Amino acid sequence: MSNKYFGTDGIRGKYGEKLDDILAYKTGVALCGYFGVGKFVVGRDTRVSGEELESALVEGITSMGGDVYVVDILPTPAVARLAIHCGAKCGIMISASHNPPEYNGIKVFDGNGVKLTEDQEGSVEYYIDNPPVRKPGGGKKLVRTDSKEEYIQYLKGAMSADFRGLKVFLDCGYGAASTVAGLAFESLGATVTVENYKLRGEKINSGCGALYPYYVRNSMKGTDYRLGFSFDGDADRLSVVMDGEIVDGDTVLYNISRGMQDIKDGVVVGTILNNLGLETRLQQEGRRLVRTPVGDKFICDLMYRKGYNIGGEQSGHYIVYPQSTTGDGIMSAMFLADSLYKDGELRPMTPLQLLPQRAIAEFADPSIMYDREMRRLTEAAEARLSGHGRVIVRMSGTEPKVRVMVEAADATLVDELLAGFKRFINNRV
Repeated sequence: MSNKYFGTDGIRGKYGEKLDDILAYKTGVALCGYFGVGKFVVGRDTRVSGEELESALVEGITSMGGDVYVVDILPTPAVARLAIHCGAKCGIMISASHNPPEYNGIKVFDGNGVKLTEDQEGSVEYYIDNPPVRKPGGGKKLVRTDSKEEYIQYLKGAMSADFRGLKVFLDCGYGAASTVAGLAFESLGATVTVENYKLRGEKINSGCGALYPYYVRNSMKGTDYRLGFSFDGDADRLSVVMDGEIVDGDTVLYNISRGMQDIKDGVVVGTILNNLGLETRLQQEGRRLVRTPVGDKFICDLMYRKGYNIGGEQSGHYIVYPQSTTGDGIMSAMFLADSLYKDGELRPMTPLQLLPQRAIAEFADPSIMYDREMRRLTEAAEARLSGHGRVIVRMSGTEPKVRVMVEAADATLVDELLAGFKRFINNRV
């Protein structure tokens, strides 16, 4: 299903272009049309455009008679959790996650703290284009000032960990993690150094945060810090540095799972992009990897429906259910630290034997996916990799880019095939 406004992770685009105050207002109206009138929770990250979008969204909801709890700057998973706690119709996060400062977005969670399915998003889009009749009387805007402390206490309560003696380095990427991450780790006894924590939305994700883990790696050089974490703009994504090395997402997911006492049915939920090395290791241990399409909302949906309790993407979204109903970078960092820090000692990460896997993301019009030459190129790559690797070609759900991933035991072949895709895409533009 292809939606008009919603992509892989909510409504997203450059502020003032695809996403503006008018669309935010219409979305507020539409959410009341779909969910009905009641309570709504709205949070945002630090982006400069966040306040304007929040104001328009709240105006749309209250114009329909809905009451809005505004929680200010908080991580996305905190908004999802507060939607549950407040008995809200839904939770709404204004953020473009890992995207640059000029982007923004609207993420929506139902009353169970779970992202909407594509069918639900399609229903909301219907109401965006066909606004429901307004109810008599307006709703209220209510500001919650204790939401930050409430979420920190929730994180603390979700763990049985004692981090006294543990030192962690945190990069908040000038985003929503700034309000919570350091205090949450300190509440469990850790010694913390926090950087890029000032609420400067014009710098969000700029050379720092989850997409730039080398910032933490370089900052930790020459110190006695061994473990560092980077969060993206809305803190639903995590990158990890340990002992001077940036740790890949599959290894992070595996090590979080190793620290869990009970994994339902031995299942770890991932996506089509998770490395075959993770799948092989889990099989060797009598467990299995169940794959979904790309996007943590698909992982969360499967976990919610089946009751699976651990899942994640190699991009840095990890979910420990039911403690979290969506990707939670801070909680995931805590669970990983708990799995490694035992008896006052920080143990090394357990490695995986991963297959060479590389990816490109090139700007292109979506019509390229239907190009005959693109199909031929993909089929030829699949034939060369048959039984020895994988190729996945897809449009990004958050940017106008084609993403190509190739995985195989032969790293030279991986690079060769990717180079062919890169030439074709760039020559077609």
